[in-house]
Amino acid sequence: MNNPTVRRVPRTRSFSVELFPPAQDGFSPGHEYVRLFWAAALGKGAIRDLLDLFLAGLRHRRVCEPFYLAVLASAGLVQVTDGRIRMPSRVPPLPSSMVNRLAPHLRLDHRRWTPQAGAAGSVGT
Repeated sequence: MNNPTVRRVPRTRSFSVELFPPAQDGFSPGHEYVRLFWAAALGKGAIRDLLDLFLAGLRHRRVCEPFYLAVLASAGLVQVTDGRIRMPSRVPPLPSSMVNRLAPHLRLDHRRWTPQAGAAGSVGT
């Protein structure tokens, strides 16, 4: 039976966010590369959640469970363990498997961002 005085509230989990140094070079989460190519691969909402997580990590604040957390985790951009979200402070370049699924004009644009094969140095700023 429904009791009109009882409000149902969805349960939300709260997470701390830990930023860790990346294993390799990459892009800051707000970089144009991330907003263009990662957003095309995962969706703008997922990238918005990624930016929110990054800012929470910088500010040492807890966050409610992001809507696209599973998408970010499956893409390898975050790790979720025991009420904690861990993410690198730099976003890696898009894996080639995801680049191959981009629209043709984006694949062409992506080549301009990719360092020459064998070239040393970091990517992004």
